[in-house]
Amino acid sequence: MNKLLSIRRCLELAAALFVLAAPTDAAAAKKWREYTGCRVIPNASNDGDSFHVKPTNIKTRSYLFRLYFVDTPESETSLPERLQIQADYFGIPDPKDVVKVGKEAVKFTEKFLEDGNFTVYSRLSDALGRSAKDRDYAMVLNAAGQDLGTELVRNGLARVYGQGTDLSDLDAYKRDADAWFRRLRQVEVEAKKEKRGGWAYAGGPANPLAALTAPREVAEQDVVLPRAIYLYPLDPANVRPLGTLQAGLTVRVLKGATPDKAHVRFTSSSGQVYEGLARFVDLGI
Repeated sequence: MNKLLSIRRCLELAAALFVLAAPTDAAAAKKWREYTGCRVIPNASNDGDSFHVKPTNIKTRSYLFRLYFVDTPESETSLPERLQIQADYFGIPDPKDVVKVGKEAVKFTEKFLEDGNFTVYSRLSDALGRSAKDRDYAMVLNAAGQDLGTELVRNGLARVYGQGTDLSDLDAYKRDADAWFRRLRQVEVEAKKEKRGGWAYAGGPANPLAALTAPREVAEQDVVLPRAIYLYPLDPANVRPLGTLQAGLTVRVLKGATPDKAHVRFTSSSGQVYEGLARFVDLGI
């Protein structure tokens, strides 16, 4: 992720922290659009979670979609910081192996969608990215009714991470964002156990110092904040708070991120899902 994009996303999140009581915004209020009979358009920028699509029910244009809820590893080395974050997630000692997993994810997605006739659901919510072409978040089902993001996670080719959204209005899903994140993490447990994809490269700490700085183990759980607390960026190296989460907000503790901070997720009043780090002591766990 380039520096300008990182700053932009941080500013967007920081703004959201102070409008948790605001009414639903225009982006969140967008209705789902269904794109049927889709096929992938070959493009050098296509990867495991982002690809160009031409639907048959829209004759006038093509789209660039990016999956909600999941993030596949990079398939090249232009973003070393992002590679390291992904390596840390899977517990892969050598970030170069992350690229191998990223390439596996590209092949998996190509195979998953190769027959065409898949369905895309999107609210045309901006997914940003490095492409000059508009890129929008989406959910993708193949002709057999399988969800692409779920199958990527099931095969150890994506981390459960990124922008989520309420899927309650979609008959194929019928879940809110938290429920879908839980489903993906259950599937991830299966991938870890079977050592699929990136989990096959996972190893223990390389040295005693790494063991001392390893994330604290914590059970996934909901916490109702008894008081206002700070939310920190997902990058542990950035210790400056993004903003304040108000008392009474329910946050989902996903896992330990550092010895003293947990990876948490919460939903704003507008329905947008955000993630960050919070101190264990502030969470009361």
